[in-house]
Amino acid sequence: MLFEHLKKRRRLLLWLVALGLLLGWSLTWALDSPQRPVLAERDNIRTAAVHISGVACGQFSEGSGFAVEPGLVLTSAHVVAGVEEIKVSAPDGSSGVGALVGFDAGRDIAAISVSGLGLSPVALAPAVAAQADEGDVGTVDRDNGLEFVPYRVLRRITASGVNIYEEEAENRHLLEVRSLLAAGDSGAALVNVDGEVVAMVYAVARGQRDQAYALDQSEIFEFLAEIDRAPLPTPPCHAL
Repeated sequence: MLFEHLKKRRRLLLWLVALGLLLGWSLTWALDSPQRPVLAERDNIRTAAVHISGVACGQFSEGSGFAVEPGLVLTSAHVVAGVEEIKVSAPDGSSGVGALVGFDAGRDIAAISVSGLGLSPVALAPAVAAQADEGDVGTVDRDNGLEFVPYRVLRRITASGVNIYEEEAENRHLLEVRSLLAAGDSGAALVNVDGEVVAMVYAVARGQRDQAYALDQSEIFEFLAEIDRAPLPTPPCHAL
């Protein structure tokens, strides 16, 4: 009898200890959650990220984008090149037709004016990203909606070569990153642990599934300073 009584008390004590540990962990997580970087960065891009789509020269084109100002969305230039009617869709299902107001074939970046989607702009980081910096890429897929893909900065590089029309282009600053991105993620924002945009998806490395390139925030700042936000004619379809 005494043995059985002690056994039950021991079992009860173990349950109480386990419950105490669980409650302690839950309380710690709840108190720390506002400072958790992954939550901060995802919250900031959640209401800014969009899906961009349209038809260019008989081919469906799509990519991601993000709002940097009220009514102003950025994406990759090759996503909207040749697209006469640009569809901008938010993760909540709302959508509208945007007007092209900025286009740079060399940097591969475009600006779209759109209203009525209730987007909240995400800020650009004041400083460039450093090697080993981490965060999330906020991509928007037409079937799966908003998704988050982790990234890690490998290095900052200066790239040369041709633009989306296979014409010689000026050098541009890119981030080489480790991230599981796909071609349809072009134009998505790379958001750091402070919830700020450090780059925009530029290209996925061929033959290397977990390596990609992103247009540095310094190039995005310069692009925004150069455009006058007036409606532009539809640019030619890209050559890539």
